Amino acid sequence: MTAMLRVLLLIGVLLMPEVADAKAPPVPSDAVETATGMRYVVLKPGKAGASTVSPTFIEYRALVRSADGQTQMGSDPEAVQSTSFRGLARSLPGLARAVLTTPIGETRRWWIEPDQLKPGYPGMPLNTHVIDLTVIGNYDPLKAPVDVAAPPADAQRTASGLAYTVLKKGTGSGRPKPDSTIQIHYSGWTTDGRLFDSSVQRDEIAVFDLQQLIPGWQEGLQLMSPGDTYRFWIPGPLAYDSNPRPGAPRGMLVFDITLFDFE
Repeated sequence: MTAMLRVLLLIGVLLMPEVADAKAPPVPSDAVETATGMRYVVLKPGKAGASTVSPTFIEYRALVRSADGQTQMGSDPEAVQSTSFRGLARSLPGLARAVLTTPIGETRRWWIEPDQLKPGYPGMPLNTHVIDLTVIGNYDPLKAPVDVAAPPADAQRTASGLAYTVLKKGTGSGRPKPDSTIQIHYSGWTTDGRLFDSSVQRDEIAVFDLQQLIPGWQEGLQLMSPGDTYRFWIPGPLAYDSNPRPGAPRGMLVFDITLFDFE
C-alpha cells in the first residue's frame, strides 16, 4: 500500500463508483469565489457568529463528486470523518482549505479544481470536484477515554485476560498473522488517564513487525481487519510487567488502535 493511500484511509475516505443519475451540479452564477479561486454556495447556514475550526484535529461530513459523474468519494454524507488537519492538508489541500473556512455547523457546496486537490486520492479524475461539506468542529483524540480505569461490563474478553471493545468497523478484509507487518495509529493511556504514547500525536502512521510487540498487541491486532478501530485493556503481564522497558509504564494499559493495513 502506498503512503498516500494510507493517509486516505486515515481520514476515512471511501472510494465508490458514482451512480449514473448523480452527476455533480454545475457552478451557479451566485457562487462566491474565494481568493484561491475555489467557489461555494451555502446550503445550510450555521449559527450567527459561528467560528471556524482550528488547524488541529477536525471532524466533518463530506459528499465528494467529480463533475464527470464517474467517481464518488465519501458516498455516505452522514458519515463523520475525523482526522488531523495536517494530514488532510497534505493529501487534499483544497478540501482542507474548505474545512478551515467553512463555519462550524454550516453546510456549503464547494467547487474545487483538481490542481487544488493534488496530490489527491488514488485514481482521481482531473476535473472539477463538487463537495457538499458540513464542518462539525474540533475534537481531542488524545483525551483519555471515560472508561480508562477498567473495561466496561459489555467489553469482550479473551482467555488470556485481554479485554476489548469495537469502536469502529472498517471495510477491509483479512486479519494480520503473527509474522505480519502492520500499519496503525494508536494512543496509549495508563488507568489514571495519563497519555504515555501516541502516533496520533506525532501525526505519523506507525509501522511495526507484529511479532516484536507486547503480547497484548500481538493477540489483539490479530482480531482486527483494515479500517477497524478497537479499544484494548491490556493486563500488566500482557504489556510491560513481564518485559520491562525504560520509561514503559507498569500495570494495565489502555490502547485505542486503528489498523490501516498489514503485509
